[in-house]
Amino acid sequence: VGAFSGLMIASQASPIGQTMFGLAPATAALYVSLYSISNSSGRLIWGTVSDKIGRSKTLMIIFSVVAFSLFILTIIPGQFGFSLGIIGLGICFGGVMGVFPSIVMENYGPANQGVNYGIVFTGYSLAAFFAPRVAVQMAAANNGNYSQAFYVAIALSLVGLVLSVLYSKISKKGVQK
Repeated sequence: VGAFSGLMIASQASPIGQTMFGLAPATAALYVSLYSISNSSGRLIWGTVSDKIGRSKTLMIIFSVVAFSLFILTIIPGQFGFSLGIIGLGICFGGVMGVFPSIVMENYGPANQGVNYGIVFTGYSLAAFFAPRVAVQMAAANNGNYSQAFYVAIALSLVGLVLSVLYSKISKKGVQK
């Protein structure tokens, strides 16, 4: 759920910029770079935030920002809307990738970190398979408009938010026992 929107945008940033926001191919390519820089930055930013406020709260914020950034892509036209959406999504995609290893370590310890994180990371593989396909198919069905794909990703982000809240409550009960 956390990787879906990030991989959807990573695979389609240039076509989205060109078809929905009217960017020239060269300008759209620059936004792919901006997305990558945001992704890298997000790993450091959200990793630091999660060390300070906790993993669950950080994930709740990340999923909220993802949903908001996708919504921005549907309502704010032009380069400004595209910039806001791309930066928000890039930072949060990096954040998901930066926070999940710590969550796995906290829950299962270091003994089998490689195997445990490998199991969790299969979700990334599923997102890498489905997200670009959903985006391309929905855009093709809507004359190059990716908004319907953004709505699917918003729904998945909200599912991630709910799961983060549930995880937080379960984690607190486990600590109390």
